[in-house]
This record gives sequence, structure tokens and C-alpha cells, in this order.
Amino acid sequence: MQFTTISDPPNATIVESGPSEADATTIGAASPQGVLRTSMLHTVLPGNVPLPSVTRADSKITRHMATLMHSSASRGHGMAAAFLPGSLFLKAPRVIVHATASQAPLYLGEAEIVAVATGLPVLLLRRSADGSSLDLTVDVVLPGPTDLTWLLGYRLFRTLAGDSWLVPQVRGPSIQLMRQGLFAAEHAPYFDHWDCDAGLERASAHLASHRIGG
Repeated sequence: MQFTTISDPPNATIVESGPSEADATTIGAASPQGVLRTSMLHTVLPGNVPLPSVTRADSKITRHMATLMHSSASRGHGMAAAFLPGSLFLKAPRVIVHATASQAPLYLGEAEIVAVATGLPVLLLRRSADGSSLDLTVDVVLPGPTDLTWLLGYRLFRTLAGDSWLVPQVRGPSIQLMRQGLFAAEHAPYFDHWDCDAGLERASAHLASHRIGG
């Protein structure tokens, strides 16, 4: 299967339609049909609500994501340090990662500001507030020249070979997490819903094996 990067350069579309004829494609090359261009700035702006402080569990999960992408990471990166405190800046690929127990729409506005200001993709990792589940949902924002791509509610998936993906809960492109970048494929990395469930469980077990928790 062939892949093309969506993190360099990013484009501003979110694909809601089913798979295209191509095996894989840059998200920005998708057909206008089934594509949503949107902004979240009106949803949550800094100062509207008190944002929770970064916890030890949040820090562990961001570091885990850096490991999955085989990337070195540093804390604080310009606008990210101000609007997404405790986030990590992944150096290769250049991606900003932030983890929180807060559910949407919290942090969507902050993520948008950071993506626009830095021109970098932002991954919002959302964990359960009580730590009862190691399953994550991931919101992805990709900055473009005139608008943004939002990929919301994705799940962490792990193949038998150990490759890590973000897969949609309903439909949309699947995203492979690699050191070279975020790679989008219209075809999912699983064959059926049984295979999908198994991959989601492997990802959750992999988190557990690294003692990700509160």
C-alpha cells in the first residue's frame, strides 16, 4: 500500500465520505464532495472556561505518543506552551501533542490557535477522566493556507506487526503514525470489524503495558 504525507504540507479539509478509488491519498487531494471546512474558534476560547492542569497521566500519554512515532520530543514550543501547557513538540515529524481528560469541545479552540500560529498539526489525546479506561480518542487539526482540517474522535489502533494508526469511529481516512509524518490512507488497516476490535484492544493493551495511568 502506498502512502503520502498529510503533515508536510498540511491541507485544510476533513473527509466525511467513503473510500476513494486510490489506495492512499493526501487528505487535501480529496474530492470536494463529502468535505467539510470548518473553524472551531467560536467553540472555546482561552479565558471562557478554566482549563484543567496537566497531570502525570497526561504527561505519560504524550510521551507514549512520541514513542509510537519514534520521535524525540521537547516541552514548550512557542504558542503551544502558552495555549496548550504541558504539550510536547515532536521534532520529526513536526507535530504538537497534548493530552487531557477533558472532553470536546474543551481545547478545540486552543488547538486551532496553535495550529494556525505554528503551521503544525496538533494531536489532542483525550483519555477517560477517572482513569478507568486506557482507550483514547484523538482529535487532529491540520492547518492549511485558508482553513483547517478537523479529524475528530479517532481511535488508536495497533497492527499485529506493531504499526500504530489512528482510525475513524465511523468513516474517513485512516492515519498511520510514522517518524516521517502522518500518512493518510483511504483503506483501513484492518479487514473487518473483528480485526478492527482486535487492533483497538492491542493498542489499549500496549498502553497498559507501559503503565499509562493516573
